[in-house]
Amino acid sequence: MAGRTLDPGTAPIVTAVVAVLAIVVVLLSVLVAGLLRSHAEMLRAFNELGITFGHDGAEGQTTSVPAPTRVPHASERVTHSTGDGTVHDLAGTTPNGGGLAVALSGRNERTLLAFLTSGCLTCKGFWDAFRNDAALPRSVDRLVIVTRSLDEESPSALINLAPARHAVIMSSQAWDDYGVPVSPYFVLVDGPSGTIDGEGAASTWAQVGSLLSRAEADQELANERRIDDDLLRAGIEPNDPRLFPGEDIR
Repeated sequence: MAGRTLDPGTAPIVTAVVAVLAIVVVLLSVLVAGLLRSHAEMLRAFNELGITFGHDGAEGQTTSVPAPTRVPHASERVTHSTGDGTVHDLAGTTPNGGGLAVALSGRNERTLLAFLTSGCLTCKGFWDAFRNDAALPRSVDRLVIVTRSLDEESPSALINLAPARHAVIMSSQAWDDYGVPVSPYFVLVDGPSGTIDGEGAASTWAQVGSLLSRAEADQELANERRIDDDLLRAGIEPNDPRLFPGEDIR
């Protein structure tokens, strides 16, 4: 029995179908390549924002880093300072290459340390605000911007970012001394007492103001409790007449 032969009239149709299928395959390949490229760009953008996805550490555990704009090493993924809680004076260089030392303790002023980098996206908002002379909170006397040292930063980029009014010091040692876990990160130093009055990460200048307001409220509450404790140790109870001279307390 002879096999069937392809009708010569159908050959052009088959050829056209094959050609269409080939074009569809090519288009799908281009689409998939575009999606993969877009996915890679999204992951790169998230990494720049300090956000990671997937497993990290023990199996079954996932870790995402809130707020930071750089991805810390696994050993330093914390949301609070790892410093010793004491005030350290700063020593480093300026973006122009000169030496710079900044005394903090023992000064009759409160200094806000802003730990920024030249590469993080969130830091850019702070750089812009400082160059535009953003008003400092009322509890702050001066602002000092602290970046990483020369081996981890771009001096030319910092020269373009640095504000005229505020000092910029390049010192990775300062980041280690204050245990800075992420950037942007802020530390409020009270010069007269030589203590750290507040610290934390923030993504906007308004958040820094809120952070400092909470720190100030906490400090006032701590002072009130300290005074109350001192009075109690002196034998003065609440509503003690000695607290209200000239008034008749019943």
